[in-house]
Amino acid sequence: MTEGKKVAYKNIGLIANPIKPKSGEGIERIIEKLKSYPVRLYTDEETCKLTGKECKPYVKIVDRLALPDKVDVILVLGGDGTFLTVAKLVDKKPVPLLGINFGTLGFLTEIPIDGIEESLERLLKGEFIVENRPVIRVKILRKNGHISIYRCVNEVAIKRDTLARIIEIEVEADGEYVTTFRGDGVIVATPTGSTAYSLSAGGPILMPTLSAMLLTPICPHTLTLRPLVLEGRICLSAKLKTESETVMVIFDGQEGIELRKGDVIEITRSPYDLLILRDPKKSYYQTLREKLKWG
Repeated sequence: MTEGKKVAYKNIGLIANPIKPKSGEGIERIIEKLKSYPVRLYTDEETCKLTGKECKPYVKIVDRLALPDKVDVILVLGGDGTFLTVAKLVDKKPVPLLGINFGTLGFLTEIPIDGIEESLERLLKGEFIVENRPVIRVKILRKNGHISIYRCVNEVAIKRDTLARIIEIEVEADGEYVTTFRGDGVIVATPTGSTAYSLSAGGPILMPTLSAMLLTPICPHTLTLRPLVLEGRICLSAKLKTESETVMVIFDGQEGIELRKGDVIEITRSPYDLLILRDPKKSYYQTLREKLKWG
């Protein structure tokens, strides 16, 4: 790697979705572009194997869990699901992510594969801006204490099993009773997650940097139950009132646990935002027009 070029990021991580057909090609293009710059590339063994070539002369292989401690930025190749997985890996570390879209809709991975080389040049010049995205912290409480704690980028969904009947979920905000949701369940989404599951359930789209939480009912039994936008610094709690039905709590659509009657889901804003690199030449309105085919 040559010296003499000033770069904004000197230690760059690479993580790709192994099931995307173009992942190997994308990694090879990134290596080819960056090997002439004074940067160090890091990846995990699984991503390195996607190239079909020997990537080790140019890329240092580390354990995936250790990657955020080694780098200044992580390039994520895949769709939004891959991006969410890497976001959990970063967790409390102030490492920004840049998503390269090999998926379909891709609200989080906005850089198209055709624009990899140009985007890398602009990244190294420091032309991308870091955007702070609120993340929610979800604690599951049972009679004998908490079961587990999760960090969600998009949403936490409390929903009935496929064959279950209507369920009841009592919701409080900062200790004050809000309402009892009766229906298929309820979604608590971040502004980033407003374009994910919540949008499919009829929720509004929020600007992703807002300090807010979005409460969206899933197929409510009463038509007057509508999506509600709440201040992002509140403590929201949802208590399962249903006893005989199978109810799950799902985190970012990737993992979940079964609830029992009386379980409380406590939701607050995490003190650690997710850092996303964004092209300042591209507004969020443009992203919405492209992804949702507006106009």
